[in-house]
Amino acid sequence: MCGLCLTPPNFSPPPTTALILFFYLVFYGFLTALFTLTMWVMLQTVDPYIPKYQDRLSVPGMMIRPKTEALDVTFNVSNTETWDHYVKMLNEFLEPYNDSIQVATNDACRPGRYNEQPDNGVLNYPKRACQFNRTMLGNCSGLGDPTYYGYADGRPCILIKMNRVINFFAGANQTMNVTCATKKEEDAQKLGEMIMFPPQGHIDLMYFPYYGKKVHVNYTQPIVAVKFLSLEPNMDHNVECKINAVNIATTDERDKFAGRVAFKIRVNRD
Repeated sequence: MCGLCLTPPNFSPPPTTALILFFYLVFYGFLTALFTLTMWVMLQTVDPYIPKYQDRLSVPGMMIRPKTEALDVTFNVSNTETWDHYVKMLNEFLEPYNDSIQVATNDACRPGRYNEQPDNGVLNYPKRACQFNRTMLGNCSGLGDPTYYGYADGRPCILIKMNRVINFFAGANQTMNVTCATKKEEDAQKLGEMIMFPPQGHIDLMYFPYYGKKVHVNYTQPIVAVKFLSLEPNMDHNVECKINAVNIATTDERDKFAGRVAFKIRVNRD
């Protein structure tokens, strides 16, 4: 009688919402665990003090203080508002160089040689830094200076610093210094006389090598100050300062800041 009857197909009921949520919970939990394990394994290969991969610059760059966007230092001697912000920049930058801070945190190193601090199989952290006292900048230290780094009397100071490069032995064991000049020789007379601090713009070997921010605690890089004594007023002066060292090239036209820095300075007088 039922030979022509069709047996209904046996469909399984669809999975419930709970099962779907459980599947995704397990799936994403597995992915999270895999990612965490991968990151943990990778971190085991990373030194917490020294970068594993560094942008090893062959030539350190240079920069000035006070720093402006266009490296243009322009002011009017009689208008305090035009140079007061430069003075504040210099005060803030030089605060870590105060003699009291340097004596309390850094060592009085022996000049004329590198301050190497090898690990020799045992972690030698933190590395000690050498003192660079603010008073070494003489008339550009801003200490007890009624002319405010010379901006109040039209004889301004510009600070020059060399950017930090880890494990770089600047100078290749020979003396080095910073010199400044006009971009065009014919403008030298208008630029007038300059004086450098420390004398002759000397940078000592004892401030090298630099071991990195986490390792070299309290490190303050050496700086050179140039004081312009007789700038011709009311005109632009294009100046280039460079470091003279046997292992720092300053002629690469592809990098305008390699071992040198160019800036404009203008002193206006009413």
